[in-house]
Amino acid sequence: MVWTAKTTATQLVNITTEQFFTAFSANPRELVQCQIEVNFPATPTDDAIVAVYATLDDTAENWDDSPIMEFTLGNGTDPHAISFSLVGSYKYRIGVRRSGTTDTLTSADLSWRKDGVSV
Repeated sequence: MVWTAKTTATQLVNITTEQFFTAFSANPRELVQCQIEVNFPATPTDDAIVAVYATLDDTAENWDDSPIMEFTLGNGTDPHAISFSLVGSYKYRIGVRRSGTTDTLTSADLSWRKDGVSV
């Protein structure tokens, strides 16, 4: 097993409604280690919601209606980062949105590494 180089997605900025990072795929049994970091405005009210969606399709990208996992990043830590692992689905997309209607989240960054395992 050899970890791939870290990949960094294009930064999301001025987040209110759900915005998505570029989707990425994984090989069978391949583990993807992800880290997301969210920056909040100066005096935040809303938290950040991170949601992970999956699809079986490559070109049509018929995404799940409900996320396979979801995290709340509290606004008490700025920036607030979380790491998590993904395995078992063909393709993923990760979205970020605010928890309420007050704030515009400043930015969100996503990086990941794959373990290179494939069947």
